[in-house]
This record gives sequence, structure tokens and C-alpha cells, in this order.
Amino acid sequence: MQKKIFSISVIFFFTCWIFAQNQNATPQVAPIIEKLLDKYQTISSISIHFNMEMKNNSTIIQNLKGMIHVKNEKYYLTFDDVIMANDGKMIWNYQKSINEVSFFDTKEDDFSIFPPTKMLQNWNKEFDAKFIREEEMQKKQRIIVDLKPKKQSSFYKIRLVIDKSTSYIHQIIMYEPDNTTITYTITKFTPNATIADAQFIFNKNDYPHVQINDMR
Repeated sequence: MQKKIFSISVIFFFTCWIFAQNQNATPQVAPIIEKLLDKYQTISSISIHFNMEMKNNSTIIQNLKGMIHVKNEKYYLTFDDVIMANDGKMIWNYQKSINEVSFFDTKEDDFSIFPPTKMLQNWNKEFDAKFIREEEMQKKQRIIVDLKPKKQSSFYKIRLVIDKSTSYIHQIIMYEPDNTTITYTITKFTPNATIADAQFIFNKNDYPHVQINDMR
């Protein structure tokens, strides 16, 4: 479950870049692409706080809050009592409930899609983008766009809810074939955030008596 949430979190963060580069979008989407492109192309680092809700039909399976920092190829993601990070040299995964950290080689990172351009190489072959509608949500105008994978995937659609005034992503909804939906709502968004490199590095002194599993 943690790995699944992590993979979707990474998709959640980078969808804005992916979408902004899509050349197969319908005509209605073109102006949105340009605005997203203007906003996101210049971002070198980012901090996002988000809420995640996982549901199957109308039954809530999980609710959690999370935060992700990204700087170049490095990332630091935390939710519940879990931290997952890539410092550029290794991946580390800390679980507070058992005070245990595991180290992995970066080549084992299934979600190593940094920088975002790595995801753009075959983008035109992977997704279709479609403008759905514009509507008012929480007294703000939102633009809704769907991304559908052309190839078999664990999800059949990603729905983007975009703030019309800022052109930033407000919400992403992942739809899976078994009627499971995973909704990410951004509660705080800081582009070009100042993030110290130490944020991504595991410091044993910060975790007294931690058990270390080196899987490299």
C-alpha cells in the first residue's frame, strides 16, 4: 500500500509538467497547456502539502495528509509515519512505527522520474488529454481535464482540476478499474521553494536507536 501511494504521489506531483507538454491535446485544451507551460517550466524546486482520500465506490478506505519536497533528482515524501526519500545517491525509507530505515540503490527506484523530462520522451504515445468543463468550486473557477492512458495501466483515467486564476493544479483524481478512486487535494503549493540539500539526506542522529537495513 505504501509503495502504491508513493507511486501515485509522484504522478500527482509531475502530472502538471506532463500535461503541459502534451501535443495530442484537443483544441479546447491548448490554451490551458500554454498557461501551465508558462507556470511550470521555470520551476526548479517545489514543496507541496496535500490530502489524500482513497475510496472504493462510496466506502472510504484511507485518509491521510502528506508533504513532498522535490529538487532536481532529489525528493522527500512523508505521509502518516513514513518517510521516503532519494538523496541522489541512495533511496531511504523510514517507518516511525517500528523505528526502522531501509537503504536502497537508486537504480531500484521504480519511481525515479526526475527530472520531469524523463517522463516526456514518449508522452505523445502514452496519453490523450480532453477538456471536460469549467465550473465553480469553493468560490473559485476550476478547469477540469481528463488524461487517459493509451496503453494498459493500473488506472484508466487521471482527472485534473486546475485553478483557472493561477493555472496551478488544485486536485488530481486517479480512477482504477475496480472502482477505486484516489483523490489528491493540494492544500499548500510553493514553487521554487528554498530547500536545503540536507533535507534529503538521512541523518542517523535524528533517529535515536534506529534499526538500519542496508539493501544496497
